[in-house]
Amino acid sequence: MSYRLAAAALGAAVALLGSRPVAAQPPSELSLEEALALARQRAPALVEAAGRVAEARGGVAGALPLLHDNPILEAEAGPRTAPSQGGGMDVALGLAQPLELGGKRGARLELARAGVARAEAEQRVVRRRVLGEVASLFLRALHARERLRLARGAQEAAVELSQSTQRRFELGELPVVEANVARVALARARADVVGAEGEEAALLGELREVLGLPGEQPLAVRGDLSAWTRQPLEPTGSPRERPELLALAAQGEEARAEQRLAEAAAWPELTVGVRYEREADESAVHGVLSVPLPLFQRGQGARATSAARGQRLQATLEAARRTRQARVEAARTRYQKRREAVEVLEREALPLLSENESLARRSYEAGEMGLAELLLVRREVLDARGDYLARLLEAALSRVHFAVEIGALP
Repeated sequence: MSYRLAAAALGAAVALLGSRPVAAQPPSELSLEEALALARQRAPALVEAAGRVAEARGGVAGALPLLHDNPILEAEAGPRTAPSQGGGMDVALGLAQPLELGGKRGARLELARAGVARAEAEQRVVRRRVLGEVASLFLRALHARERLRLARGAQEAAVELSQSTQRRFELGELPVVEANVARVALARARADVVGAEGEEAALLGELREVLGLPGEQPLAVRGDLSAWTRQPLEPTGSPRERPELLALAAQGEEARAEQRLAEAAAWPELTVGVRYEREADESAVHGVLSVPLPLFQRGQGARATSAARGQRLQATLEAARRTRQARVEAARTRYQKRREAVEVLEREALPLLSENESLARRSYEAGEMGLAELLLVRREVLDARGDYLARLLEAALSRVHFAVEIGALP
């Protein structure tokens, strides 16, 4: 019986805990796709861009009402103090409504909608920029991780060599200078590890900042730089649908709407209403019509400014469209050439590095090569592997740039 009660209590506890909402925590180790998805959700720059779109939509809500200005209610009341007037109260009530002419409401609504289109296009520009920045930082962090792995491997080899050299020195087989050279090489290897650890930590910190993660959030990256550079890239959407071009086009629409609104300023704003007055024993109802005369201020400055702005934006848009393909081709060529450089090293250099290091080690142990020559070979192998990683990073970053240009980031 006690067993059944304990099982029931345990089941109730599990159900209670399972019913509580648990805040979703981002994984501490991210792939590139996961980092990009996280950026779309919580990157501060994207959150701000979404807020700007919401602000712009508020302008549309403000321009939708049929009448722009609220009606005006006026009331006047006062006692009659002269004896000849017989005392009593004089009352006057008025209700007036301003009316817009010349299509001002339509122009204002077009202006607000163009503002929404501009904010949405700029949001896409920010999204593409942020995703490109996240991808670049992620790949730099991957490169730093590989550099750290390479440095630690070199440190392990330097530790082994230093211990071996120290033993041989203590047995009298080697002079002290060779033991010191091995110790210097070990110190340099340890310094390389410390520097690589600092670079990785700094890049992960920058990645946390861009993703909007707290500083204490554990973070690591996983992936393969070489595999990333080999993935095919295909453009998405029409070149004319690129966010920066859409943003320029929307700004041009805003300028044209501003010009139409300025042209409508030449039309007077009518105010119509009704007024009720009661004096003594008499009362009257009057219609009211107020017409300001736009003789001096007819929106001249606003018309000239908006027209010049529209012409400037149109010229900028046409220039951006002309140079668009050139930018894409330049990014494509840079990526292809850097990828070819990586392939040359993979094909012609990398297969020889391990063999050269192994041969040099055996030659040193056989007495056919001195310590300085062994360290020189190892340094050359380390530099070659570091150069390969650097070129791999260059190819990966150029692929990110190319992907940003053609809108192909995942």
